[in-house]
Amino acid sequence: MADDAYSDFSGTKKKSSEEAEKRREKIKPGSLMKATVRSGEGDAKPSDDDQVIFHYTVRTAEGSVVYSTRTQYGGKGKPQRLVLGKSKMILGFAEAFPTMLKGEISIFKMKPEIHYAEEDCPVQTPDGFPKDDELNFEIDLLDFSKSKVVREDFGVVKTTVTEGQGWESPRIPYEVTARVSASTLDGKVILPSKEESYFFTFGKSEVRHSALSFCLIYFFAFSVSDI
Repeated sequence: MADDAYSDFSGTKKKSSEEAEKRREKIKPGSLMKATVRSGEGDAKPSDDDQVIFHYTVRTAEGSVVYSTRTQYGGKGKPQRLVLGKSKMILGFAEAFPTMLKGEISIFKMKPEIHYAEEDCPVQTPDGFPKDDELNFEIDLLDFSKSKVVREDFGVVKTTVTEGQGWESPRIPYEVTARVSASTLDGKVILPSKEESYFFTFGKSEVRHSALSFCLIYFFAFSVSDI
């Protein structure tokens, strides 16, 4: 993509924590450039505490693919998930997502200090990754929504679909009746929803999966959430 297709938003200001603002000082004119490939929908953009779901492909300036989440480029085909303001991520991602709309595909040209060559980069560099090169990150923002991090290791993140009722949430020894379904990030159903509900006695052996135990204490009656 030609250089004149990119726009420089290194001077864009937004509210952030002191630590995030200190990181932003590393962004210099021309170090982070954006070119939109496909426009998104609506006018809402991700912000802190939003979980973003996305595919991305990283290419060199010459166009060689060095990493991708997509199967056609050697990836596993599973979208990535990050929670803005909470997940560890490269500086370029932290600045890129708040500029995007749902469904948008954009290419972000990043200088090395904006991705994995950043001093004190909080994420580990993938094996064989050319961290000292200027790279193009193509991001396809599939979806985003407000989320609650249930576990500190980000192993469980909750997104509310329908708000519940009341103020109490389950605890020992409450009995819980719930419908449960499960699918992969790309939408493949692995546990279909059934008309009959599951019955749990909270804190007892019926709840065998630790993630489900963590999740239930954050639910209210009649609420619906994606975990």
